[in-house]
Amino acid sequence: MDATAHPHPAAPPRAASGAVRVALYFFIIVFALLLLTWVRPHTGDGLIHQLGKNCGLVAFVILLLQAVLAARPKWVERPFGLDMVFRFHKAAGATALGLLLLHVTLVAWGSHLWQLLTSLVIRWPVWLGRVALLALAVNVTASLWRRKLRIEFERWRRWHNVLGVLILTFGFVHSFLLGGDLQAPAMRVYWVAALGAVAAVYLWHKTVRPRRLRRRPYTVSAVRREAPRVWTIELAPSSGERVFPYAPGQFHYITFRRGRGLPVEEHHWTISSTPTRPGLASTIKEVGDFTSTIGQTRVGDRAEVDGAYGRFSYLFYPAEDDLLFVAGGIGITPFLAMLRHMHDMDADKKVLLLWSNRSEQDLVARQELDQIAASGRPQLKVVHFLTHPGEDWQGERGRIGAEVLARYLAPPAAGTRGAYVCCPPPMARDLIRSLGKLGLPARRIHEEGFAL
Repeated sequence: MDATAHPHPAAPPRAASGAVRVALYFFIIVFALLLLTWVRPHTGDGLIHQLGKNCGLVAFVILLLQAVLAARPKWVERPFGLDMVFRFHKAAGATALGLLLLHVTLVAWGSHLWQLLTSLVIRWPVWLGRVALLALAVNVTASLWRRKLRIEFERWRRWHNVLGVLILTFGFVHSFLLGGDLQAPAMRVYWVAALGAVAAVYLWHKTVRPRRLRRRPYTVSAVRREAPRVWTIELAPSSGERVFPYAPGQFHYITFRRGRGLPVEEHHWTISSTPTRPGLASTIKEVGDFTSTIGQTRVGDRAEVDGAYGRFSYLFYPAEDDLLFVAGGIGITPFLAMLRHMHDMDADKKVLLLWSNRSEQDLVARQELDQIAASGRPQLKVVHFLTHPGEDWQGERGRIGAEVLARYLAPPAAGTRGAYVCCPPPMARDLIRSLGKLGLPARRIHEEGFAL
């Protein structure tokens, strides 16, 4: 076996480690209030006014932690998966917005100064707070409804980062100059230290980590057309370097540097290769402005790779031996990685793969899947579903829904079934709901979103 392969990826962290991280998150949020209780500044504010200020304190700490979550720290991500962390990130942003709306309302009510909300002639630190609140409302709205608003991902991400810096900068100045509770020396030290720590994490994410990745670039070793508008890009690490440890089914971020006027953007893709084999690969479909150029990638092009992320891997759930894989289109990629790994490791697993595509031409690695099924390791059954089949198609037609699941799922051995779903969000929601009705516990249903 090649020295760059990792046949035995590191074991995932225990569930208790996730609980520790959650507890630490909420402790950091309430620490400002605990410190405030200890220093007890005498502001003379009434109860309503003080509640409003407390809402502002908690909201700003949540916003500081938003920058930490967005930096993709592996210590935070590992127990949950990055998709879950980013979903929490969205919910936390909406929570902070709600708390800040309470903040301005309660402060104006408690101080009997409604002009804080309505007047245009107001102190400039108040205006900073207003601008920060408006920017946060825009950021939250765009994040929650980006697809419905048809905002292109790269444009959204660029403005999301710009508005995030503005929100934290204006919010800090606003609170530091106007917050009566922050006049206590201990609170001022804490406020500055908290912002400084978050700024350090943000700079590490935006400058230090990219520089480290650029010093250890990967090289494109193969470009292979798998199907119409689908390409597999194989990458090799720098001489003397090893591929980072990863579990089959995880994903990574790639920044291609191809020259020739081609765009330079960071995107996340599933790792379709297996750690039992050398190198690294992603199978990518042309679905947007950037990926429309993926077929122009050439052998010898350089790339920076950051990984691995996610928990969509059968290795993380070893008690599950009877596995259901449901894929929609290019959502097959994490399943290809897992099946390749099972085959190489001679895994004694039973796998039913239900795979939906538009046409026969869209079937990626069909021959390889047939070979794995014929080998008996794992015990694999593949069922193809085509929504626009040709006249000579003999297989299943239509989409995968509740009726299909009920027809194909035999009663599992007690406690051994696990379901893995990777398909467009509407289809995934329906499938997860149907699996629950068929009696599969939520803890045994694993989803990999098409987008973060």
